[in-house]
Amino acid sequence: MGNMKIIQYSDFGGPEVLELVESEKPLPATVSLDRGMNVTVHAVGLNPVDYKTFNGSLRFLEKLQRIINPKKWFQRRSSTFPRGVARDFAGVDDAGNAVLGTLYQPVTSIMRQGALATEILIAPEDMTLKPEGISFETAAALGVPGQTACGAFRALDLRAGDVIVISAAAGGVGSLATQLAVHRGATVIGIASDANADYVRSLGAIPVAYGEGLVDRVRAAAPTPVTKLLDCYGSEYITLGFSLGLSRKAIGTLVPGPKAAFRGVHITGMRHAHPASDLAEIASLVADGTITIDIAHEYPFDIDSVRAAYTQLMGGHVRGKLVVKLQ
Repeated sequence: MGNMKIIQYSDFGGPEVLELVESEKPLPATVSLDRGMNVTVHAVGLNPVDYKTFNGSLRFLEKLQRIINPKKWFQRRSSTFPRGVARDFAGVDDAGNAVLGTLYQPVTSIMRQGALATEILIAPEDMTLKPEGISFETAAALGVPGQTACGAFRALDLRAGDVIVISAAAGGVGSLATQLAVHRGATVIGIASDANADYVRSLGAIPVAYGEGLVDRVRAAAPTPVTKLLDCYGSEYITLGFSLGLSRKAIGTLVPGPKAAFRGVHITGMRHAHPASDLAEIASLVADGTITIDIAHEYPFDIDSVRAAYTQLMGGHVRGKLVVKLQ
C-alpha cells in the first residue's frame, strides 16, 4: 500500500484552512476506533455539517463537553488537531465489495480523519453494500442526508396521513427527506425559493416560497392542518412551527442551538438514526427509483477544487448534492 492522500485542517476557519497531505496508512476516523476495515474511496458527498465543523461554528458543543468533562480543558492542541473533513463516502473494501457509508461521529467529538481521503478505516457497522444499480457518486451522496431524514422522522413519529412542513426542501437533506416522507404516505409542504418551486413539486411536495407572509402561505397550501414540521435550515422555522399551532413534540430541527434547546423541540437527525439499517433502506429506495438524487456538481480530488466545493456549499441555495470524485 503506497502513501494515501487526505484533506485535513489544523485550525478553524474558511475553506482556506483545508490542506492536502500524504500519510503512510489510513488512520481511524475516531480516536476510539480500535478495529475496522480499509476502504478505497471512490467518491465523497459533502454536507453543511462539514464546513460548520471546520469553520468553528460548532465549537460551542465542544465547550459544552468540557463543562461536562472538565479533564478535556487540559487536552493539548496536538491531541485535537489535525482533523479530517467530510463523512459520506462510497468505495471498495478490502474484500472487494462495493460499499457506502458514513464516518459516524458526534459533532461534540473530534474526527481525526474524514472521508476526504484516498483510503479510510471504518467500523463495519457504519457501512452497507452498494446496490449495483447506483453509481459511486450517487452512493456517496446518501449517508448523512439519508440517516438524518430517517432519524428525524423516527423522532417525530412521522406517519401516513401527516401533513409535514419541511424547510430547505430543495437542499441535499431536504430533497431526500421530502421524497422519503411522501413515500411513507405523508403530505409534504416544501419550503424553498420561487426558482425551485417546480423542482420541489417534482419531488411530490407542495411548494411554498419562503419570506414574509410564510405562515399564511403554508396554511393556504395545506389541504388539512399541518401536523409536523422538520427544519432543515435554521431556527426561524422553529417559530414557524409554533405559529402553525404545533406542539414542541411535533417540531424537529437539524440545527442545534440555544433557541431549539430553550423551546424544547426535537434536536434531531443522525443522533436518532439506526445507521446501517437506515442507510440500507435509503440505498434500496434510490436503486429502485423511489428516491432520486440530484448531483448538482462533481469536483475532482485536489485542494483547489475541494475548497471551491465548500465555498459553493457555504453560499447556500445549492439544489441537490455536491460530490468529490476520487477514482
